[in-house]
Amino acid sequence: MYICSSNFTIIIMKKLYFLLLTLISFSFANAQGLEDFTNSNATSSYADNNFVGNNGITWTYVASRDGNNDTNGSGINLPALMLRRVSDGSKITSSSISGGIGDFSVKLYKGFTGAGDRQVELFVNGVSQGLSTPFDDFNEQTFTVTGINIAGNVVIEIANVTSRQVIIDDISWTGFSTACGITLGTSSYTCNSNTVGDNNDGVTINIPYTGVDAAITAVTTTSAGTVGGDDPSTVSNGTITISGLSEGDAWDINFTGGDCGAISTSGTVPAAECDPIPNTCFDLSAGAELFELVAVTTNTSSNNNGTWSESAGTYSANAYCGGGCTEPVESWLIFGPLDMTGVTDLALAFDAAESFGITDLNVAYTAAYSGCPTGSTWTTAQTISTAGSYSVDLSAATGTDVFVGIQYLDDGTDGYSGWSLSNVALEAFGACPTLGTRPTSTCAVCDVTLGTENYVCLGNTTGAGNDMVTVEIPYAGVEGTITSLSTTSAGTIGGDDPATIADGTITITGLGEGDSWDLTINGGDCDGTTISGTIAATNCDPSFLVINEILADPDATTGDANGDGTVSTSQDEFIELYNIGAADIDLTDYVIADGASDRHVFPAGTILAPNTFITVFGGGTPTGIDFMTQVASTGGLGLNNGGDTVTIRNASGVTAATYTYGSEAGNNQSIAREPDYTGAFVPHLSHTTNPVQFTPGAANDGSTLSNVEFNKANFSIYPNPTNTGVVNIVTTSNEAVNVTVFDLLGKKVITKTLSNNTLNVSSLKSGVYLLNIEQNGASTTKKLVIE
Repeated sequence: MYICSSNFTIIIMKKLYFLLLTLISFSFANAQGLEDFTNSNATSSYADNNFVGNNGITWTYVASRDGNNDTNGSGINLPALMLRRVSDGSKITSSSISGGIGDFSVKLYKGFTGAGDRQVELFVNGVSQGLSTPFDDFNEQTFTVTGINIAGNVVIEIANVTSRQVIIDDISWTGFSTACGITLGTSSYTCNSNTVGDNNDGVTINIPYTGVDAAITAVTTTSAGTVGGDDPSTVSNGTITISGLSEGDAWDINFTGGDCGAISTSGTVPAAECDPIPNTCFDLSAGAELFELVAVTTNTSSNNNGTWSESAGTYSANAYCGGGCTEPVESWLIFGPLDMTGVTDLALAFDAAESFGITDLNVAYTAAYSGCPTGSTWTTAQTISTAGSYSVDLSAATGTDVFVGIQYLDDGTDGYSGWSLSNVALEAFGACPTLGTRPTSTCAVCDVTLGTENYVCLGNTTGAGNDMVTVEIPYAGVEGTITSLSTTSAGTIGGDDPATIADGTITITGLGEGDSWDLTINGGDCDGTTISGTIAATNCDPSFLVINEILADPDATTGDANGDGTVSTSQDEFIELYNIGAADIDLTDYVIADGASDRHVFPAGTILAPNTFITVFGGGTPTGIDFMTQVASTGGLGLNNGGDTVTIRNASGVTAATYTYGSEAGNNQSIAREPDYTGAFVPHLSHTTNPVQFTPGAANDGSTLSNVEFNKANFSIYPNPTNTGVVNIVTTSNEAVNVTVFDLLGKKVITKTLSNNTLNVSSLKSGVYLLNIEQNGASTTKKLVIE
């Protein structure tokens, strides 16, 4: 074998080159083949692809492009092919070529202008046959290898082994040269059956030959098959066979005797060689039904904003949006719904071409398509990372509403791939699916979010349905596609316009307590967005419930506010409420909430008597606290030391009382109204008449709840505790005494007017109760213990 490289400056036309090669004495004995890239499909972008060249030989290239218009002026007789660099695996490989190879030649040129050696390596049947001489100039180089002399079917491969671009052109070779009278042709396969699946059909190998050579003494194989057919030592121009093989088997034949003893050929039967040709269920490139193109997220790419497009049955996507651009993009090809009843072997077939090799494609299916790909749950059938011909197995897809999708998704941080899919079809060997009515996908997103409504009372009159109300509906965002707002209620829509004003409030006026209302957004991406509600019949009635004291930050040492003997900065938090009205307040299903969530729901039967307290603690066992106490039903109040909003909502969800505090509550003491019930909140240690840490269940100023006149009266309650079934209530006045007894949950258990000072409590179980005493318009509440 001889390897040489020489410089040529003579420009020879491609078509003349092949003719001259056969007429002049070069270094080859007989011209066998030439590839001049006339049929190359390489473009100005690096890509992986293939083309059918001269004599029907398929050439597959990796990370390669066209000859760049010979911008270096090297005299390239275009077209040609540029191999990028070794790190990208740049190479070109032929399909199997019959007749063997004797000598080889290829022209080389410098690609682009960067300094550095260019060099290629030749492989035949995967075995290196030598390296070209390195070069770094703009002259034409010829890389030749002589004396290769490999018989049978051969595969030629040329690989770039440097980090610099090299252009190749005019690949030529001679056939295997020998004195043997036999020339082997291209082998073929005869299938004994046609079964779907790999490696499951018997195959006979057919190797044609021309000539005859009487010196041949034997034709053998190392495979498991049996050699048969014609005898090349006696029969001219015949066919040798190897029987007894299957799909996936390797095979070979070898001659023994005379000048043909060096001749052999071999191959491997493809695993699916004998599979039947599938039925085309839906031709998605040339049929009546094509993929739906669904853009989810676009970018500024000039290629259809980076999303899928279709032209003449080829689907393309390339999100490249310029140097340094890193804009995310997502688009889908969608087809369905498909009724898969009776379908067992559906596949999606296509040819894929890719440039740049960065963005993978996801072929997937779903039986629950939501109308937008991103709102559906998909099962990946196969991820496509490189160019090639594919048959993606969809046999696992079942159901009567199956959709098939191909996703192009990239965040752009490392660039984008350009993909082209052609010859796309859904195929099956058996039954085909039935296509249902195709929906139109929509991924429109409304950019306006409606918040929770608020009722603004235009009056506060006791009684149902007698106050006018304005409904306020806050919203976030803005959506320019909105065309109008509408309501079916009797009210009038006003306030801000979400089509032009961001983060505003829509109002509905002219409504009253007890009225139902609704609001509908019309047009664009928000079309049909609706909110509705009903104003409670007593929504605007005056509230007599007062938040009188809040402890958000119990002192870690002395903050045992609930009196259970244990300091806990969460359990000792409390909210104290007071009834300033003249009637009982039924707190059943009232809610205490802070800025984060609901914290406590009052249980059924919680009755707050006039001029009495109820204190709700974060937890623990409240002990020694006057009036009613409860602990948070959620396990804690969660009050924020640095600021929070405490809200009391009634059973209809209407706010009965609310207060927002700031950092003043975070000083190891409660904040308390001064004066009680009506005054502003002050840190309790700063209270003018009662500077203490906290006063749960008691007036902030330290006074009792009885008024002055009642306090002047001498009274006593005895026995207390009692186990006699009665309790005596004695005052200095002869007026009747009104007595109400509550349990600690606030439930009223006894109501009685006394004229004989004796109250029957025999119906009460053992425990602690609250005893409210009223006489002559004055009242007080005391603790009563039943043993």
